[in-house]
Amino acid sequence: MAQVSLDNVQGDLFSRGFPKYSESYYFFSIVSDKEKDFCKALKTLVSEKDKHISSLAKVIADWSKIDDVAKKNRENPSHKQFIPTSNALIAFTKRGLDKIQAGLPDHSLGLNNLKLSDPAFDMGMATDGPKNLNDPLVSEWDPLFKHRIHGLLKVAGSSQSMVEKKLDDIKGILGHPTIIQDITGQSPPTSVNSRVDGQVRPYKKQMNGREHFGFRDGISQPLLRGINPDFALERDEYMETDQKIITVSKNPPGTQDGIKADPKRRPDWMIDGSFLAFRKLEQNVQGWIDLVNKFESAGCGSADQCSAKLMGRWKSGAPITLYPENDPDNDGESVKGLKYKPTNDFKYKGVNKFVCPLGAHIRKVNPRTAADSVKMARMIRNGIPYGSEFSDHPDDKRGLLFACYQSSLENSFRFVQQSWCNSATFPTSRTGYDALIGQAADDGWLHTTLHDANDEDIDPGLGKFAKTVTMKGGDYFFVPSISALSDTLGSD
Repeated sequence: MAQVSLDNVQGDLFSRGFPKYSESYYFFSIVSDKEKDFCKALKTLVSEKDKHISSLAKVIADWSKIDDVAKKNRENPSHKQFIPTSNALIAFTKRGLDKIQAGLPDHSLGLNNLKLSDPAFDMGMATDGPKNLNDPLVSEWDPLFKHRIHGLLKVAGSSQSMVEKKLDDIKGILGHPTIIQDITGQSPPTSVNSRVDGQVRPYKKQMNGREHFGFRDGISQPLLRGINPDFALERDEYMETDQKIITVSKNPPGTQDGIKADPKRRPDWMIDGSFLAFRKLEQNVQGWIDLVNKFESAGCGSADQCSAKLMGRWKSGAPITLYPENDPDNDGESVKGLKYKPTNDFKYKGVNKFVCPLGAHIRKVNPRTAADSVKMARMIRNGIPYGSEFSDHPDDKRGLLFACYQSSLENSFRFVQQSWCNSATFPTSRTGYDALIGQAADDGWLHTTLHDANDEDIDPGLGKFAKTVTMKGGDYFFVPSISALSDTLGSD
């Protein structure tokens, strides 16, 4: 049985997230002296008549329809049914909640306690990132994220036109541009500078479901007890996750392993909500190719194998711990001509560093041990690529719109980024940084140790190498429950 009401939790807080081909993140501010009007509009947005914000129950139902049709399409090639979908989520920064509180009759959201329970959320990513996560200075961020953000609308759909319609509908209900406005505050305001758009990579190039370095993305998600029906199929103890790691609960997990958090100080209205960390991550595809080639020339294996060692999986999603020599997606014999289906049924214990380096990305972000810190660090990641294909427009900007959900930023996103990815000495002194998303404290240059078959360090002649992923801006948000949007943050 699920530990939360599926009708109360917003729909993207799920291991599969929103079904999507296109997705837009629209960032907005609440106009000064219009706070009361915004609270009224917010209540209308989630009213019984206008269910524009999707619940988890709705998203699970959408996926069930999509899965049924996909099965029929596979069984009968002439069956080409398509299920149109669109879903939306709304979330607020601490500054946004302050604005909402000012518009409520009793002004009593209990936000002061968040300084103790969720200090990063209280200060915002623009302060926390450069100070504590080795993020670039805000002056180096994209212009959108240099401004004060109050709220976020995340809209996903099976087509860009469906995304545009739902986003326009919601903005209309929230009173754009008189009650909410674009972040830049331009006159007249335009949404171009206040949103970022992503899209699944082209099916015709067989890149759907993959990020711009070519790896299948989002395949190692927490499986939520009582919600994920396919948990038994995964047979993976390291992915089974208590719902309260993702959503705020009445009885949250305790502070363990030196992770500082005090979620018990949170007000009751935050129950069934979740904290969202959004980051725009720009990927240097040519830089990644060059890095892999340099490791290859130093003797770590083929280029594909070096790439897999840095990631911890082959591009198909196959874990290198189970397939140390070749990607099974490229081996017709082993998969009988079928595309490889990724698995999470593997461990790192006893695995030689030559097979899966200690600094491999997926080994850094999920060490797959039974430690309490690992269990509490899990998060739902539901991002999407942005930008053109490197093969078509190599000089364009591209990357990943990264979004993750958790009941505690301190335990999950921040802990993983700061203590694991950004640490050259985790888990041992010879490990190096996470070559994908690690960020060094000094000049931003990284180093990662790979090994040969004799467990000797491989020196690619680099010493240090430049980052291939650059954080271009973001913020921390809180995703309230449906009931909180209607009964606490919304008003008549």
